[in-house]
Amino acid sequence: MAQRMPQGAIIKCMAVYDEPFWRADGLSGLGVSDGGSINAIFDNTPASGSPGVLLGFLDGRAARVWGQRSPDERRDELVTVLTRLFGPRASRPTEYAERNWAAERWSRGCYGGAFGPSGWTDFGPALREPVGRIHWAGTETATVWNGYIDGAITSGRRAATEAAA
Repeated sequence: MAQRMPQGAIIKCMAVYDEPFWRADGLSGLGVSDGGSINAIFDNTPASGSPGVLLGFLDGRAARVWGQRSPDERRDELVTVLTRLFGPRASRPTEYAERNWAAERWSRGCYGGAFGPSGWTDFGPALREPVGRIHWAGTETATVWNGYIDGAITSGRRAATEAAA
């Protein structure tokens, strides 16, 4: 089943600022584009309001292409996009952080796996079926909110309950 359910290619990139300056400019921190390398931007500032964090995703083909480049190049690309969207103050982040989910040994990618042709019909019943003492959890195994953090949390609770029983 795992061989028939590849994960997506995603690199999560974050620019950190002393404060969420875009809010004072009346901007939400949300950006969506159908072109370019980074096509989804979110305000990822903690609830405390500091530091300001803008998060961008390299996904699909862009993640595969940019995943071959250095972290400094990805940082520069994110800053270029953020500066275009949020103005010159976005050109000076104090920090940069990223996670290339396709490079993660155990998850092998993100956001969620997707079956190819005949995957559901051939392997769907095995999606949540324990293998010995191994119980499967993750957003892909959720019966509600599949592909989202809510689904990941409920599937983790389900697997923990199964394992405890």
